[in-house]
Amino acid sequence: MSVFQGAAGLSRRGFLIGAGGLAATVVLTACGSEDKPANAASGPWEFTDDRGQKASRDARPSRVVAYVSSAAALWDYGVRPVGVFGPQKTADGAKELQAGNIDLNAVTSIGNAWDDFSMEKFAATKPDLVVTGLTGAKPTDLWVLKDDLGPKVQQVAPIVAMSEYKVTLPKVIERYEQLAVALGGDANSDVIKKGKEDFQKASDDLKAAVKAKPGLKVLVVSSDKDNLYVCKPEFFADLAYYRDLGLDIVNGGGTDDYFETLSWEQAGKYPADLILTDSRTYALSRQQLAAIPTWAQLPAVKANQLADWSTEPRFNPVLAAPVIRKLTEVVQGARTDITA
Repeated sequence: MSVFQGAAGLSRRGFLIGAGGLAATVVLTACGSEDKPANAASGPWEFTDDRGQKASRDARPSRVVAYVSSAAALWDYGVRPVGVFGPQKTADGAKELQAGNIDLNAVTSIGNAWDDFSMEKFAATKPDLVVTGLTGAKPTDLWVLKDDLGPKVQQVAPIVAMSEYKVTLPKVIERYEQLAVALGGDANSDVIKKGKEDFQKASDDLKAAVKAKPGLKVLVVSSDKDNLYVCKPEFFADLAYYRDLGLDIVNGGGTDDYFETLSWEQAGKYPADLILTDSRTYALSRQQLAAIPTWAQLPAVKANQLADWSTEPRFNPVLAAPVIRKLTEVVQGARTDITA
């Protein structure tokens, strides 16, 4: 069975956001179907998002403004947002990983950071729909569009929020495909068909690699100069999926969502054979981590059993498959005797 059939945020300015759980019932209602592009650009259009909120327009939206990860998810289906917000370029001008295959020269940047959103630029795009990620249980737990910004944006165009919270990767991908089709995208293009085949194969290969490494214990972390943050897999769509495929990922404790916060003196709390570290530019680099004595003494660090965690998940099969393939290679090369 395909992983796209019946598959059951963390604030990027910090490490903790939201509380509780989400079990929203979602419904798709739009021109067209879930399997082929919506042909009619005229006539009533509506889409119920993962908050259970319905966005309605007199016609299918054609001028979409989206959070960068959402825009990247839609892009490969042929849905090309006119504006993008959230991190798109690094300080040296390179494209951020989460921007996927977006042609950044073809879209208007509404803001290039978590706290950067220009209402003036946004309004100038004449948007008829806004798409962003839902990072918690509350309807207001949205990427970038937080506090009083969300209501201001909502006055200009309806917001569709797609959940990344306590849901596995295939389900997020499935929902973005439904939205893409509702917006006139093509779920049966050669690009998407190949992406799905690659995603399925990558998933099967990761499952096999994990099975061939019994006892492998994996710790996934982020960090800053003050703390080590131990991931809780259930809150991350990618990690939850890897766990479903059999990867034994250490589950952090505490009461906060997403991460357990440890002082650097507590860095050795969870023994692991393999440590995956946050690859984002504002998390500590491998070189910076090496200068922290308690980190340097960890058995997995001494054994050089370290690899990157591609922290920004890519929410379509084209973008996700290479990430899973890379993790498979890491698992295939990992030792299982570090914590023994």
